[in-house]
Amino acid sequence: MKNKFQFLLMVLLVTASIMGSILSYAAEGEAIVIIVSKTSKTQKIDKGELSLTFLRKKLYSSEGKRIIPINLPPNHTVRKQFSSVILGGLPETQAEYWNEAYYLGITPPHVIGSEDAAIKFVEVTPNAIAYINACKLTDAVKAIAWITAEGVFVLEPPDLHCPE
Repeated sequence: MKNKFQFLLMVLLVTASIMGSILSYAAEGEAIVIIVSKTSKTQKIDKGELSLTFLRKKLYSSEGKRIIPINLPPNHTVRKQFSSVILGGLPETQAEYWNEAYYLGITPPHVIGSEDAAIKFVEVTPNAIAYINACKLTDAVKAIAWITAEGVFVLEPPDLHCPE
């Protein structure tokens, strides 16, 4: 009985630690914008659909086009915040999911090395979707959703405090 209690206490402490990390990323982050090509017919996306897209459970748009989700590197602060808010955990906690998905023939989204590269890729790839720091948004792409610096998913641009 004592070992069972110790195990449960350990699980609770680990869970609390992970949740604290997730919440701290969401609370201390930057505003994030979800972007698509300017030619995309997508005007908005809800949080659930975005999650399904980046978990590769939704592969095609309503027009029947293959969706190409793009991730930033796992250690990138914007990726960590995006993953926390949209996927419910940090990138390093999702390894088991991707191992199982890979076994079923589902590969994770492509990883692009920088936000500037993500903008360029989305600009020239009609069915791509990515996320970047909202202060890096250019008119080369279209914004379809936002995550506030506090970690709240919204469909309208939040107040941004971008350095000049």
